[in-house]
Amino acid sequence: MPTLDTLHVDEALTNISIAYRNEAFVADQLLPVVPVQKRRDIYFKFSKQHFVAEDDTYYPGSHAKRIEVDLEKRGYYDAHGHALEAIIPDEFRENADPGAQIDIEFTEKLAQKIALKQEVNASALLAAANVPNNTTLSGTSQWSDYTDSDPVTVVDQAKETIQQLIGVVPNSLFLPRPVFRTLRNHPRIIDRVKYTGLGARKALTGDDLAEVFEVDRVVVPQVIQSTAHVGQTDTLSYVYGKLALLFYVPKNPGLRTPSFGYTFVWKTGYQVKRYREEGTDADIIKVKKWYDLKVVEANAAYLWLSAVA
Repeated sequence: MPTLDTLHVDEALTNISIAYRNEAFVADQLLPVVPVQKRRDIYFKFSKQHFVAEDDTYYPGSHAKRIEVDLEKRGYYDAHGHALEAIIPDEFRENADPGAQIDIEFTEKLAQKIALKQEVNASALLAAANVPNNTTLSGTSQWSDYTDSDPVTVVDQAKETIQQLIGVVPNSLFLPRPVFRTLRNHPRIIDRVKYTGLGARKALTGDDLAEVFEVDRVVVPQVIQSTAHVGQTDTLSYVYGKLALLFYVPKNPGLRTPSFGYTFVWKTGYQVKRYREEGTDADIIKVKKWYDLKVVEANAAYLWLSAVA
């Protein structure tokens, strides 16, 4: 086992792990990152108190009506550790090509593995049990039915549902690749843009769909994972499947700013440690991250399961 004398935080590799980013990963767009100083603490949820029209009548010489101004509902986060390590035998270094940056390569691969698991964990939150405003589509209601489905109208109705629950209009649409591909070719959507500048494009982009659905952004996750065990034939699938999510996230995330969800990250995110293991004549690189993925306000979203066939 390494001792405190031989195990230390490698700042250079830590910076590399923090900077590493696979563009396919989108968990922090679904659940924005909130850096926290404590591993466990409270956060605030939406309160309908802010939409109460108070009696603010005032007379000269009288006291103004005093009210409580706060986010009255609270929740708790608990950042858990996630870590992986890899061994670099001396023989591996000796056999490497000149200029090979083995430590960097291993650090990035470990960071990617941890990030992939974070995406899988985020996808698990997008279930009917966590998002009470939900519909499972089937048959002609699925958006892949180009004859009967009308996704823009359906999303507009969901916006009103959310606004009446939290007082804020949802501003983001989460469309995994299979759903995005279906919508960009949907005849009703093409018909809406054919006489605009968007209609001249060969293919609609995420920004184009954001304009059509009148949201600030469309997030298109393209994360792939293999569900096969070692030695089995690879079975690759989209992590987020064929769902769709309309949700609200603030422009400036924070503990006192309500949102559909957050990623509470402790200790600045990734941390990389490197130590020597003489018994195996090898160096060990360990990448660690503390976070908690949390649905903060379940009513700030609308979920469609099986959005396309």
